[in-house]
Amino acid sequence: MKPSNYSHFVEVARQRAVEHPERDCVIFLEDGENKTVGGGTSASMTYQQNDQAACQVAASLQKRGIKQGERVLVILPNSLEFVKIFYGCLYGGILAVPLSEPAGPQNMAAYLETFLPTLKVSKPSLIIVSSQLAEFLRNQLPPELQKVFSGLEIATAQEILAETSAEYSAPEIKAEDTAYLQFTSGSTGTPKGIMIGHSNLMANLEEARKFMQLEEEDGTAVWLPLFHDFGLAAGLMGALYSGGFTVLMTPAHFIRKPLRWLAAMSKYKCAHSYVPPFALDLCLKKISDEELQQLDLSCMVSVTDGSEPVHYLPTKKFNERFSACGLKADVIRPGFGMAEIVIMFSGSKTGLHGLCVDRHVLEKEGRVKVLNDDAPATDKKMLVNLGSQMDGHEIVIKGLENQQLPEGEVGELMVSGPSVAQGYYENKQATEEIFRQKIIGKEQPFLATGDTALLWKGELYFAGRIKDIIIIRGRNYYPHDIELVLAGIEELRPGCLMAYASGAEDESEHLAVAVEVRADLIKDIDVFRKYVLTSIDQQIIEIVGKHFQIAPSERLYLEPGTIAKTSSGKIKHLRNRNTFADDTFAGLIERVSSSEETEDFDVAENKPSLETELTALFKNVVSLEPELDQPILDCGADSVVIVEFVDQVETKYALSLEIEDDTNLRDIIAQLKTN
Repeated sequence: MKPSNYSHFVEVARQRAVEHPERDCVIFLEDGENKTVGGGTSASMTYQQNDQAACQVAASLQKRGIKQGERVLVILPNSLEFVKIFYGCLYGGILAVPLSEPAGPQNMAAYLETFLPTLKVSKPSLIIVSSQLAEFLRNQLPPELQKVFSGLEIATAQEILAETSAEYSAPEIKAEDTAYLQFTSGSTGTPKGIMIGHSNLMANLEEARKFMQLEEEDGTAVWLPLFHDFGLAAGLMGALYSGGFTVLMTPAHFIRKPLRWLAAMSKYKCAHSYVPPFALDLCLKKISDEELQQLDLSCMVSVTDGSEPVHYLPTKKFNERFSACGLKADVIRPGFGMAEIVIMFSGSKTGLHGLCVDRHVLEKEGRVKVLNDDAPATDKKMLVNLGSQMDGHEIVIKGLENQQLPEGEVGELMVSGPSVAQGYYENKQATEEIFRQKIIGKEQPFLATGDTALLWKGELYFAGRIKDIIIIRGRNYYPHDIELVLAGIEELRPGCLMAYASGAEDESEHLAVAVEVRADLIKDIDVFRKYVLTSIDQQIIEIVGKHFQIAPSERLYLEPGTIAKTSSGKIKHLRNRNTFADDTFAGLIERVSSSEETEDFDVAENKPSLETELTALFKNVVSLEPELDQPILDCGADSVVIVEFVDQVETKYALSLEIEDDTNLRDIIAQLKTN
């Protein structure tokens, strides 16, 4: 069937159930590896079963009096239950609001930082959560939170799915109707609810189908969280739209053992997937040469690499190593997108390609000067090709006077077309500011992405975030470029580095960097401060000066886990800058400026016990109060953070831990004592 012949997503899902009732729709790997669960029950759904489940959920919601257009918060992990609940909301014309789970009941206060604004804006008729969270919300809320949830109906996914007596009444759904609300992660501000219309969804999924060569019966491996647009729209809904199936696991499954992702691709002959750049780096680090021999990746057609800036050399390294498993050179495809355009608006069709440009001309003059690949490293910058614009859409690079810039000049990235969402829910001002931008000579409104980019020979190249650009003495510096260079210092934690502009309002801005130090190096803080810190500090000054001809006049050395990130792993630049402006804050080891010496520091007089060391490390990295008998994978923290904690322990104590699903901190302490 041609999905583009239908006007909204529910029509596509229902028709696929008619035409291919026995075809797999979703296969959920409960342990990240197997298709079956205890007793041999299949953890999968066919198209027909998916349709039946969606109808049943919609009927259950209708029986509760929830009407078309009302909002339902869906706070569930990756699971078949999430899929059934989300599609059930679509079938009922009810606006699902998928959100991340809190990092355990003990972390509810921090969770409310982003949850309460979402709750206030969305005004939900129902909140659907896991059994554990339902118990907390119903019976364990502290007094100061009870008023917030009074009058809000709370249900578990099991309670909704157990309701089978209601009869589904199919609502009239129009192409222009809102399908669901996708709240932004808040990496640069307060979360906003993006209104994804059925027409936006259909247009974007059709273009993604063409870009990524999605075909009937193709498999898509997904471990990204389904509350995020990359996992939900691209991974889950894109597969159904194109007539394929999704092999689903949780982020924790991948993070703990990255081999599981590629092994699932190999086992189920999946052709497609979607990942952020750090996933490729993790595979390089965690998959051994022996494990490489288990994989057959010749089935892979496209893996969209996005959500963060894609760097050329790390991606090239992944291609080279995994080519031994049959990975073709054109499979890893850098792309660019955002939730305001459903998910993607450009993507490479032919794999990884770079444009070698003069770094100095780009930074000083904001334009391209092409160099040969063999130019000196300090003079060149490799821009990654992000592909061309989608059919029926237009990409414009806007100048300071709202004019369209010519090819090769850096400006603000603007997009228009049917994929652009309807706006921000209950936020007319932000909708006008972001979705209704005008370009001289263009009649249609444009979406302001907040990013800088350039076009070269019809292809898109990313330059940086507008709000994060560092401008010093008239020259632009892009934080992700500096952060990439700093990642080459082995004493620092990759992905936990931040470059930013610092300075009081009445002072000229200067370059500052905040870096998390490897935990093993701060085991003896006296030794670190007297001997190691000076070496690292000099390395930072030299490497930044070598590549960018500027010295960071302020360097902040931090404990692991200090740099705040969003649920999808992005650094919260604005929030961190505000935190780092204080003279002292939790996690700060030392603040060094160019005029300061690093000689005089306090000495740690007592060596802590093993239990004290480990629990302190857990708290620093995971940002939760440790519980010795709780499985670390069940503590509710982001799974990326959990694997970082395990890595830090292994590095600090020079051993390899045995981590099972029920391993707790007491188990790890026992392993450390026996080695």
